[in-house]
Amino acid sequence: MGALAPVLGVIGKVAAVGGTLLQVAGTMQAGREQEARFNYEQKVQQQQADEAEAASQRDAAERYREGQFMLSQQRAAIAGSGGSITEPSVIDLMGDTQERTTLAAQTDIYKGQQQARGYNDAAKVAGINASNSMSAARLRAGASLFAGVSDMYSRFGQQAMQSRAASGTGAPLYG
Repeated sequence: MGALAPVLGVIGKVAAVGGTLLQVAGTMQAGREQEARFNYEQKVQQQQADEAEAASQRDAAERYREGQFMLSQQRAAIAGSGGSITEPSVIDLMGDTQERTTLAAQTDIYKGQQQARGYNDAAKVAGINASNSMSAARLRAGASLFAGVSDMYSRFGQQAMQSRAASGTGAPLYG
């Protein structure tokens, strides 16, 4: 067993170094994976923001077309009944229809812009989280490395110093 002690000591040191390095590598890999998840989330949020704006523009265009169709129907109904589109009440009615159509279209665009702002804010948060996750991973990896080195020194460095001092290299007791 005495001949195995130095070999086991070396194996213990190698295992301690290997364990520390694996812990550091695992911490960094976990940070990269979390960063990738947040980056993906950021891209999805940005795409949703773009889609929200595009959808609101499509909805606004549809409202505008509906309004133009309604105005056309009003003109046809007025002309069919023998009325004139130059009468003040008809002008007021058609003006109201035009205003409501414009307001509905602008409201659709505003809603899409608001929704897009929410998605863009979420995308910014995801980007910040991605950056923070890697910073935190680096700090955890550094802490793991220092803790591993400290543990190895506690286990092997102090033992080596104690065994050297106990080996008789000090001053003789008598003499």
